[in-house]
Amino acid sequence: MNSDEAISKLSNALAQLGAGKFDKEALKSLVKDVVDEKHSHYIEQGLISDDKSLVMHGIVGSLSHYEAEKEKELKEKKLQTITEDD
Repeated sequence: MNSDEAISKLSNALAQLGAGKFDKEALKSLVKDVVDEKHSHYIEQGLISDDKSLVMHGIVGSLSHYEAEKEKELKEKKLQTITEDD
């Protein structure tokens, strides 16, 4: 899954939580195959204990990872364009 798709899914999950929706199955489907093991653990524990802060911690951590990855890709493309122009 590319960074844009992952960011979109995680943003939707975060928006649902922010809107007060705590539909566990919907959240699970949004974050499935998008979060790593560490962040998945936070989300799972939050869903089990009905702790929105843990779920948010997992989602925001994963979102941060994909945002950094996307930023890195953009910088690499920019650098490649600059070196090709030389």
